[in-house]
Parts: sequence; C-alpha cells; structure tokens
Amino acid sequence: MMTLPNQFKNQDTISLKIIFKKISIFIISLSISFLVFYFSFPLSYIHGEEKASVRLIPSSQIDTIASSAIVMDYNTGKIYWEKNADVLMYPASTTKIITAIIAIENIKDLNKKIKISKNASGRNHSNIIFKKGDEITLIDLLKAALIASTNNAAVALAEYVSGDVKDFVKLMNEKAKEIGALNTRFENTNGLDSNFPFHKTTARDLAEITAYCLKNDLFREIVSTKKAVIHINNKEINIDNTNNLLDYDYIKGVKTGYTENAGFCLVAYSKKNGTELITVILNSSIYGKNYDSLRLINWVYNNFSKNKIVDSKSCAGSAVVKNNYTASNFDLYPEKDLEMLVNNSEDRIFYNYIIQDDISFPVKEGKSYGKLIVYVNNNKIDEMSLISKDNIDAPPVIAKAEQKSANEYDANRIEKFLIFLLSFYFLIFTIIIIKNLVKPESNY
Repeated sequence: MMTLPNQFKNQDTISLKIIFKKISIFIISLSISFLVFYFSFPLSYIHGEEKASVRLIPSSQIDTIASSAIVMDYNTGKIYWEKNADVLMYPASTTKIITAIIAIENIKDLNKKIKISKNASGRNHSNIIFKKGDEITLIDLLKAALIASTNNAAVALAEYVSGDVKDFVKLMNEKAKEIGALNTRFENTNGLDSNFPFHKTTARDLAEITAYCLKNDLFREIVSTKKAVIHINNKEINIDNTNNLLDYDYIKGVKTGYTENAGFCLVAYSKKNGTELITVILNSSIYGKNYDSLRLINWVYNNFSKNKIVDSKSCAGSAVVKNNYTASNFDLYPEKDLEMLVNNSEDRIFYNYIIQDDISFPVKEGKSYGKLIVYVNNNKIDEMSLISKDNIDAPPVIAKAEQKSANEYDANRIEKFLIFLLSFYFLIFTIIIIKNLVKPESNY
C-alpha cells in the first residue's frame, strides 16, 4: 500500500490549522458583530415592536385663518388652545344654539303644530320660504333652525315661547349670564347683524354655551343629524345640515354661521378616543372654517394622550413607624387614581410627597399618613392623601427578621460563588482559544 511522504502530511496539517484558524476568526468576528448590533438598537426594534409615531407639534406652531378661536375639553373645561378668545365677535347663525336650547327647555309639547306669523314669513336669507299661515310642528322648526339654519324658524320659535322676539331675546341674555357667558350680548334670535351692531359674543363664551346645550339629549341629537325631513302644510321638505364636517365620524355637531360682518363661523363638537372637544371658529374664510377646525381638533388628538399620572395601586413611598427603641417601614399608596390629557411635547409633571414623621403603632389600613401634590407645568392640579393598605398592630419580631436576613445572606453567597465559578471557566476557555490561534506556525 502506497503511503504519503512526511512532507505532504506536514502540508496537510498546516492547511488544516490555517482553515481552523480562519474559521475561528470568522466565528469570533461574527459574534462581535452580532453583539454590537444587538446592543446598538432598542429591543423593541429587534423584536418588531417599533411603532410609527405621530409628529408632535408645539402649540406655538399652531395658528388659524380665523380671527378668533378656541378648543375646550367638553368634560373638564380645560382650554387646549386659544386665539383672541375673549375678543367680542359677531356670531352669525351660531346664535341659534342658544335660541334652540331655550325653546327646548320652555316648550312642553314639541309635536304641537303652529301657524307661521307674518313676522316669521318670507325667505329672510334662508333656503326655506315660510308663508303666513303655514302649519309646521315645533320640532320641525327646531330642525329647520339647527340643521338647515333657517332664520325665520328661530323667529317663529321665539314668538311661540315669549309672544314676541324682544322678550325672547331677554331670555337669551339671561341664560347666557346663567351659563357664565358674561361677555355676551344678544339682540336677535338668528344672528343676522346688519341692523344689530352690538349682537356679539366671544369664542370662550360660545364654547361655554355649547357645552351647556350638549347636556340636552334632544339638542345633541338634532345637531348631529346630517339629513332630515320636515313637514310644512303636511308637505315633505328634505333638509341637509350646513355643517359638512359631519362627514367625519368623530365630528358630532354643532352649528355653522355666516354674515358679511361675522365672516364664516363654526362651532364643532368632536369625540375621539374618549376625549370630547368643543372647537369654536369665528371670522374665518369659506374654506378656512373647516380647515381651522380640523387642524385644531386633530392637533389635540395627535399631541395629547390620556395618561394615568397617579396609580393608586403603585407604592408612592414609605413611612417610618417608631415604638420605643424599634422602628419599621411601611408602604404608602395614593388614595385614588388620577388620569388626564397630557401634552406629550410640552407638559412636565412634578410630584411633591409630604410624609408624617411622628407615626406610632398601630398603623391603620386606609388612614392617611401623608399627602401627594401633583403639578403640571408648575400649576397645582390635584392633592390627595397617602394611605396605608395594611394594619400593623405591633413592631415585627426581631428574631424572624434576623433569620430572614441570614437566609438572604446565604443565598447571596451561593449566587456570587456560582458567578465567580462560571466566569473563571469562561476565562480559562478564552485563554486556550487565543493561545491556539496565535501559536507560531512551523516552517518546513
């Protein structure tokens, strides 16, 4: 049998060593590259949990075509953004918001038919023409006023409730003051202002009035209706809502308006992700009123999120209870949760913890041992008690505490020994690999 010379055997050995060395270097390089990649990117990115984020826009970068505007939280009254919100403005047909609520609150039978008076007849800058003697129900007058913005429908409602428009206007101004719209003065029921130079309100007042009206279910239902059918002399009349923002599913009302003096106006009520907003736009352009409204509404929904800034289930700190020569700690918890909409780009939340320092046994469950004060942008938002969730009648037994500490000490010693042992073996293994890789090759 033919055998290979030693020279060829040595060459084969050298080739295997070179291949082994290259493979080892490749594996080490690949491992280093993986570690660098792994620790250079967030785990959420590696595991596919990265989510697209909405660009946060500071309030200083928001503006409107409208001369006056405001966005208010329907439930809390919090103002998210405003521009000239207290400047007196012509409200145009947004006036019909308060006209409608007074009619709803003062009419017992809305299905009653009435006859249109001479004063309430004619077109009066509206699409629907009323003739003297026309018969129509009071509920259809409400729909005509709020949905189709029929000016004479507001006049007819006022005459039915108060006998004449002048007395009804007194009710409007009284209701405005009752709601808190102290800068508002109405002079008519429909918002036509050519002959009424002092018929004015503010964006803030109009938001407050709308918030009040939205508490009424019938008002809320009518202003959210896109299309309706009313009857005049038993003849069906189809009407469309002048507020085309109702095409957006999160816009739920309320009322548009326009006169030459007022410009284009819009009061919008929106609901999305559990947040309800009232947005008022005054003196905008024909396209600007919708643009302004949507820009402000979407800015709030994109930049604000509802956060639980205080969790009653999370420990807020600990207190010390003393008894003669012994002392013990126990946990304190906020007495309630606190949720609020937070501006993710601007709001800064701070907490101040005040804990009693003269606590003695027994500790009672539910008893206050301090307080938590919450600040947002240096403004105090809320104050609540810090309570114990346990009853502690006496100090803990020292022997048990010492036994527990000894057990924890033994566990720590075992853990440290195992870590040392693994580290030692890993070090030896690494030295052997490096020694084989850098071993000088023989020359043949």
